[in-house]
Amino acid sequence: VAGLNLPEGYSWKTGGVNEENEKSVQSILAAMVLSFMLILVTMVVEFGSFRKTLIALLIIPLGITGVFYVFGLTGTPLSFPALIGILALFGIVVRHVIMVIEKINDNIRHGMELTDALVDAAGSRLEPILLTSMAAIVGLIPITVSDPLWRGLGGAIIAGLIFSGAIKLFFVPVVYYEWFKERTKGGVKSGEERRGA
Repeated sequence: VAGLNLPEGYSWKTGGVNEENEKSVQSILAAMVLSFMLILVTMVVEFGSFRKTLIALLIIPLGITGVFYVFGLTGTPLSFPALIGILALFGIVVRHVIMVIEKINDNIRHGMELTDALVDAAGSRLEPILLTSMAAIVGLIPITVSDPLWRGLGGAIIAGLIFSGAIKLFFVPVVYYEWFKERTKGGVKSGEERRGA
Protein backbone atom coordinates (compact mmCIF):
# COMPACT_ATOMS: atom_id res chain seq x y z
CA VAL A 1 0.00 0.00 0.00
CA ALA A 2 2.87 2.37 0.78
CA GLY A 3 4.01 2.05 -2.83
CA LEU A 4 0.73 3.12 -4.44
CA ASN A 5 1.78 6.79 -4.71
CA LEU A 6 -1.80 8.02 -4.61
CA PRO A 7 -2.47 11.48 -6.07
CA GLU A 8 -3.16 14.36 -3.72
CA GLY A 9 -6.68 14.19 -2.29
CA TYR A 10 -6.93 10.37 -2.48
CA SER A 11 -6.78 8.02 0.49
CA TRP A 12 -7.44 4.36 1.27
CA LYS A 13 -8.96 2.29 4.07
CA THR A 14 -9.89 -1.33 4.66
CA GLY A 15 -13.50 -2.42 4.36
CA GLY A 16 -15.72 -5.40 3.71
CA VAL A 17 -14.52 -8.57 5.36
CA ASN A 18 -11.51 -6.93 7.02
CA GLU A 19 -13.67 -4.25 8.59
CA GLU A 20 -16.17 -6.81 9.89
CA ASN A 21 -13.35 -8.94 11.29
CA GLU A 22 -11.97 -5.96 13.21
CA LYS A 23 -15.41 -5.26 14.66
CA SER A 24 -15.83 -8.92 15.61
CA VAL A 25 -12.45 -9.03 17.36
CA GLN A 26 -13.26 -5.84 19.27
CA SER A 27 -16.61 -7.26 20.36
CA ILE A 28 -15.10 -10.54 21.58
CA LEU A 29 -12.37 -8.67 23.50
CA ALA A 30 -15.08 -6.57 25.16
CA ALA A 31 -16.93 -9.80 25.98
CA MET A 32 -13.75 -11.18 27.59
CA VAL A 33 -13.47 -8.14 29.86
CA LEU A 34 -17.16 -8.42 30.78
CA SER A 35 -16.81 -12.16 31.40
CA PHE A 36 -13.80 -11.56 33.65
CA MET A 37 -15.74 -8.99 35.68
CA LEU A 38 -18.79 -11.24 36.03
CA ILE A 39 -16.60 -14.14 37.17
CA LEU A 40 -14.93 -11.79 39.67
CA VAL A 41 -18.26 -10.70 41.18
CA THR A 42 -19.58 -14.28 41.26
CA MET A 43 -16.47 -15.59 42.99
CA VAL A 44 -16.49 -12.85 45.62
CA VAL A 45 -20.11 -13.73 46.43
CA GLU A 46 -19.30 -17.46 46.42
CA PHE A 47 -16.18 -17.37 48.58
CA GLY A 48 -16.72 -14.15 50.53
CA SER A 49 -13.00 -13.47 50.09
CA PHE A 50 -11.08 -11.37 47.57
CA ARG A 51 -7.90 -13.41 48.00
CA LYS A 52 -9.63 -16.70 47.26
CA THR A 53 -11.28 -15.04 44.26
CA LEU A 54 -7.90 -13.85 43.03
CA ILE A 55 -6.52 -17.38 43.31
CA ALA A 56 -9.32 -18.58 41.03
CA LEU A 57 -8.78 -15.75 38.54
CA LEU A 58 -5.00 -16.24 38.35
CA ILE A 59 -5.54 -19.57 36.61
CA ILE A 60 -7.05 -17.78 33.60
CA PRO A 61 -3.73 -16.25 32.42
CA LEU A 62 -2.08 -19.66 32.84
CA GLY A 63 -4.67 -21.29 30.61
CA ILE A 64 -4.38 -18.55 27.99
CA THR A 65 -0.58 -18.84 28.05
CA GLY A 66 -0.96 -22.51 27.14
CA VAL A 67 -3.09 -21.54 24.15
CA PHE A 68 -0.42 -19.17 22.82
CA TYR A 69 2.34 -21.74 23.35
CA VAL A 70 0.47 -24.51 21.54
CA PHE A 71 -0.69 -22.21 18.74
CA GLY A 72 2.88 -20.99 18.28
CA LEU A 73 4.27 -24.52 18.13
CA THR A 74 1.60 -25.79 15.72
CA GLY A 75 1.37 -22.65 13.57
CA THR A 76 -2.35 -22.24 14.28
CA PRO A 77 -3.58 -18.69 13.60
CA LEU A 78 -5.32 -16.75 16.37
CA SER A 79 -8.62 -16.48 14.51
CA PHE A 80 -12.01 -15.19 15.63
CA PRO A 81 -13.22 -18.72 16.53
CA ALA A 82 -10.02 -19.14 18.58
CA LEU A 83 -10.91 -16.02 20.57
CA ILE A 84 -14.35 -17.53 21.23
CA GLY A 85 -12.57 -20.67 22.45
CA ILE A 86 -10.43 -18.59 24.81
CA LEU A 87 -13.58 -16.93 26.15
CA ALA A 88 -15.14 -20.34 26.78
CA LEU A 89 -11.92 -21.43 28.46
CA PHE A 90 -12.40 -18.75 31.14
CA GLY A 91 -15.41 -20.52 32.60
CA ILE A 92 -14.02 -24.04 32.26
CA VAL A 93 -10.73 -23.48 34.10
CA VAL A 94 -12.35 -21.33 36.81
CA ARG A 95 -14.92 -24.07 37.44
CA HIS A 96 -12.10 -26.53 38.08
CA VAL A 97 -10.43 -24.13 40.52
CA ILE A 98 -13.74 -23.66 42.36
CA MET A 99 -13.86 -27.42 42.91
CA VAL A 100 -10.42 -27.36 44.54
CA ILE A 101 -11.00 -24.26 46.67
CA GLU A 102 -14.40 -25.49 47.87
CA LYS A 103 -12.83 -28.77 48.96
CA ILE A 104 -10.06 -26.91 50.80
CA ASN A 105 -12.66 -24.77 52.58
CA ASP A 106 -14.73 -27.83 53.52
CA ASN A 107 -11.66 -29.60 54.89
CA ILE A 108 -10.71 -26.59 57.03
CA ARG A 109 -14.28 -26.23 58.31
CA HIS A 110 -14.11 -29.86 59.42
CA GLY A 111 -11.02 -29.15 61.51
CA MET A 112 -8.19 -30.29 59.23
CA GLU A 113 -4.82 -28.56 59.39
CA LEU A 114 -4.13 -26.29 56.42
CA THR A 115 -1.46 -28.49 54.82
CA ASP A 116 -3.58 -31.62 55.22
CA ALA A 117 -6.59 -29.80 53.80
CA LEU A 118 -4.58 -28.70 50.75
CA VAL A 119 -3.11 -32.14 50.07
CA ASP A 120 -6.48 -33.85 50.45
CA ALA A 121 -8.23 -31.31 48.19
CA ALA A 122 -5.66 -31.62 45.41
CA GLY A 123 -5.67 -35.43 45.60
CA SER A 124 -9.43 -35.88 45.83
CA ARG A 125 -10.15 -33.45 42.98
CA LEU A 126 -7.57 -34.93 40.61
CA GLU A 127 -9.90 -37.58 39.21
CA PRO A 128 -13.00 -35.42 38.59
CA ILE A 129 -10.96 -32.60 37.04
CA LEU A 130 -9.01 -35.06 34.88
CA LEU A 131 -12.17 -36.83 33.72
CA THR A 132 -14.09 -33.64 32.89
CA SER A 133 -11.08 -32.25 31.03
CA MET A 134 -10.64 -35.46 29.05
CA ALA A 135 -14.36 -35.52 28.20
CA ALA A 136 -14.17 -31.94 26.89
CA ILE A 137 -11.00 -32.65 24.90
CA VAL A 138 -12.36 -35.83 23.31
CA GLY A 139 -15.63 -34.07 22.48
CA LEU A 140 -13.80 -31.23 20.74
CA ILE A 141 -11.39 -33.36 18.72
CA PRO A 142 -13.84 -34.03 15.82
CA ILE A 143 -14.47 -30.36 14.97
CA THR A 144 -10.85 -29.46 15.65
CA VAL A 145 -9.42 -31.91 13.11
CA SER A 146 -12.24 -31.94 10.56
CA ASP A 147 -13.03 -28.28 9.92
CA PRO A 148 -10.30 -25.61 9.55
CA LEU A 149 -12.86 -22.90 10.37
CA TRP A 150 -13.40 -24.25 13.90
CA ARG A 151 -9.86 -25.50 14.45
CA GLY A 152 -9.02 -22.39 16.43
CA LEU A 153 -12.02 -22.77 18.76
CA GLY A 154 -11.42 -26.41 19.57
CA GLY A 155 -7.66 -25.97 19.64
CA ALA A 156 -7.87 -23.08 22.11
CA ILE A 157 -9.97 -25.02 24.60
CA ILE A 158 -7.93 -28.21 24.22
CA ALA A 159 -4.62 -26.37 24.59
CA GLY A 160 -5.83 -24.43 27.62
CA LEU A 161 -7.14 -27.55 29.35
CA ILE A 162 -3.98 -29.55 28.69
CA PHE A 163 -1.67 -26.74 29.82
CA SER A 164 -3.61 -25.71 32.92
CA GLY A 165 -4.92 -29.17 33.87
CA ALA A 166 -1.96 -30.34 35.92
CA ILE A 167 -0.73 -26.87 36.82
CA LYS A 168 -3.89 -25.85 38.67
CA LEU A 169 -3.62 -28.79 41.09
CA PHE A 170 -0.18 -27.53 42.13
CA PHE A 171 -0.71 -23.81 41.66
CA VAL A 172 -3.90 -23.43 43.71
CA PRO A 173 -2.70 -25.25 46.87
CA VAL A 174 0.69 -23.48 46.81
CA VAL A 175 -0.81 -19.99 46.43
CA TYR A 176 -3.55 -20.80 48.95
CA TYR A 177 -0.93 -21.89 51.48
CA GLU A 178 1.24 -18.81 50.97
CA TRP A 179 -1.71 -16.44 51.35
CA PHE A 180 -3.47 -18.13 54.26
CA LYS A 181 -0.71 -19.82 56.27
CA GLU A 182 -0.58 -16.95 58.79
CA ARG A 183 -4.18 -17.71 59.79
CA THR A 184 -3.21 -21.18 60.99
CA LYS A 185 -0.20 -20.17 63.08
CA GLY A 186 -0.67 -21.01 66.70
CA GLY A 187 -2.98 -23.94 66.06
CA VAL A 188 -6.24 -24.73 64.34
CA LYS A 189 -8.72 -21.87 64.28
CA SER A 190 -12.10 -22.19 65.87
CA GLY A 191 -15.10 -23.04 63.71
CA GLU A 192 -16.35 -19.44 63.80
CA GLU A 193 -12.95 -18.08 62.80
CA ARG A 194 -12.58 -20.65 60.03
CA ARG A 195 -15.93 -19.65 58.57
CA GLY A 196 -14.80 -16.05 58.56
CA ALA A 197 -11.70 -16.99 56.55
